Amino acid sequence: MNVSGNRATFHIQVEDLGARALVTISGVIDENADFGALVAVDGKPVEVNLKGVRRINSFGVRTWIDAVRRIKPTTPVCFVQAPPPVIDQCNMVSGFLGHGVLVSFFAPMTCEECDEHLDQLFETERCRALGGKLPPTPCPRCGRNMEVDDLEEQYLLFVRDSR
Repeated sequence: MNVSGNRATFHIQVEDLGARALVTISGVIDENADFGALVAVDGKPVEVNLKGVRRINSFGVRTWIDAVRRIKPTTPVCFVQAPPPVIDQCNMVSGFLGHGVLVSFFAPMTCEECDEHLDQLFETERCRALGGKLPPTPCPRCGRNMEVDDLEEQYLLFVRDSR
């Protein structure tokens, strides 16, 4: 399903992979986002790939929360490749992922030495095992360790979630 409107395009795709469903969400989550396809997945584990989410506005947060609350509690849900706009909401909005588990996320990284910037994918459990810290990330340009382009402790608040 595509909802168009210039840069405010929202897209959701559901693939049946046999033992599980893969839901891919991209674009802008706002009041026009229709999560009916996500809520309709029933009877099997669901993996939600959020890599393409560019922005979430306050109306979109409300629409999202309404949708994740409608997913049956018996349906296992994991979220993968969550970009910074999703992480911001996970840190600010209690219950943003419903009963789901955040498996992996992107963090905006920067190299102070050569000014390289990139979004690096991390595993949530690995960060928990490191005491709520990111593992070392070598810069692809100069090889020095990169740092999160934010306050690391603030950006990783969601890692302290017991799930």
